[in-house]
Amino acid sequence: MRFVSLIVIFSIFVVATQAVLAQASSAAMPYQVVEIEKFTVSDGVEFPANDLEELMGYLVLNFNNSRRFDQVFLSTDAAASTAPARRVKISGVVTKYAKGNRAARYLVGFGAGRTKLVADVKVRDAETGQLLMEQKVDGHVYVGLFGGSTDQAKGGLSSEIIKTMTKKGFASRTRKSK
Repeated sequence: MRFVSLIVIFSIFVVATQAVLAQASSAAMPYQVVEIEKFTVSDGVEFPANDLEELMGYLVLNFNNSRRFDQVFLSTDAAASTAPARRVKISGVVTKYAKGNRAARYLVGFGAGRTKLVADVKVRDAETGQLLMEQKVDGHVYVGLFGGSTDQAKGGLSSEIIKTMTKKGFASRTRKSK
């Protein structure tokens, strides 16, 4: 009888250990699906509505181009309703924006006329709501071909988010083939 009890207790221990290990390994795996919520703009920050729409487009484009995720979409897209529960949800608030001057960047250089875009970004597990990371992200343009484009600041913002997610293990370190 004692032998049977030990076998039952040992079996329960093995099953419980496997369940815990499976849950821990799935939590440690990079996310394959990204949902991006429309960013908001802090009071007092003049960031035009069309620039906000462009920013959202750049986020989706750059996350897709990074080839680190299987699926990237905006919360307002139809894909949001059929997406798997295990995904990250990215939200942000634009806290600073200086459009800059392309001519000054081109003619003067040395940081003159630079474009600056700053956002407070939060990355959460969509299923649990757990905050995975929070970061102040800076997209800026100092120089570029013929003074660069203010759109480069939007792309720079998304690149910083992807870079940090990769470092923290929330994004795959290897790029998927096309």
